[in-house]
Amino acid sequence: MKPAHRDGTTTLDGPRFRRGRLRLALRLALLIAPVSFALAAPAPEKRPTRSWGDQGDGTYRNPILPGDFQNTDVIRVGGVYYYISATKELSPGMMIMSSPDLVNWQVIGHAVPQLTEIDPRYGSAEMRGAGRGIWAGAIRYHDNKFWVYFTDPDEGLFMTTAPRASGPWRPLTRLMKSAGWDDPCPFWDDDGQAYLVATHFADQYKIHLFRMSADGTQLQPDSDRVIHQGHGSEANKLYKIGGYYYHFYSEVTAEGRMPFMARSRRIVGPYEERRQLIHRADGEPNQGGLVETEAGAWYFVTHHGTSKWDGREASLLPVTWVDGWPVWGTPGADGVGNMVWSARKPAAGSAPELPQGGDEFGGPALSPQWEWYFQPRADKWSLQERPGFLRLYACRPLQPG
Repeated sequence: MKPAHRDGTTTLDGPRFRRGRLRLALRLALLIAPVSFALAAPAPEKRPTRSWGDQGDGTYRNPILPGDFQNTDVIRVGGVYYYISATKELSPGMMIMSSPDLVNWQVIGHAVPQLTEIDPRYGSAEMRGAGRGIWAGAIRYHDNKFWVYFTDPDEGLFMTTAPRASGPWRPLTRLMKSAGWDDPCPFWDDDGQAYLVATHFADQYKIHLFRMSADGTQLQPDSDRVIHQGHGSEANKLYKIGGYYYHFYSEVTAEGRMPFMARSRRIVGPYEERRQLIHRADGEPNQGGLVETEAGAWYFVTHHGTSKWDGREASLLPVTWVDGWPVWGTPGADGVGNMVWSARKPAAGSAPELPQGGDEFGGPALSPQWEWYFQPRADKWSLQERPGFLRLYACRPLQPG
């Protein structure tokens, strides 16, 4: 950052903000306009290596994404993979990335351009709700559109759609105005019937299944049924594979927070069986998305970590199907997987990439890797006043009360 000008403004020189190793976040409180970055914590000693991501030799090492890439979901559309990550009070909200190989990711946009669509308190005039905002959600591709569902723990359940993952995304639709819900996931069955699964954490973490309207914009309350309840059960995803409906979730056990899969021949259940997918590993990998490659191999992209100052990093785990059950990592004799810290890349040919790309501040808008702390004031920053620079204006901080 260059010294402040005499008029009290500050400029950031584009070339000095080129590709870095970590996800960059403009956490700007726009009443004081500081810039900070989400830094990854050093790898724990028990890991076999401190390296990460694409190794340039056809292999990768976990984590594939160090830093804050929490509350993960991943899908494939054609030959491209798409990843969403919850952003809480950061704006724009719900980060979206794309990848050709599940290892190298680029930020391409956000599903919620205006965080105040959820509630005005997330704007610069109030800046209330740190740690709330956009929690975990799911991304799906249906009817030639991308769909994203998520919850705000206070404001309820929201969804949006777009013809392209990079946007533009439709203004938010609220499906439920009720506090205490998280981790929703939509599902369209072969007959076109739409469903949604979500956890009511305010009611002892009961997991509910609803039918939805075909356009995915309305719940059918009379269809509500509880399909599971456990200690802290959440992280829901629904899949249909080989004639079975699979319900992925995680819950707290004596071993820690563990991922599970249950299955049924009927989406409404009963889901009579469940399998633990992996033994306890560093950071307790749990939330994430199951995805099949074009070649027919299966993987799970998962977050793990404490979600404190170092965020939650992401890892890629090979999946082995054993007797109709997905097992993460290396299957053990007990049928439960073990953490894999390195493996062959799912697809060869792609070069190592860093997730945040670069930004010379030469365009009409900030590159998509940038996020602000709450929704910014448009009059407190500019890319036009001095092309090639980001100009930030400071002002008086909020007064208490």
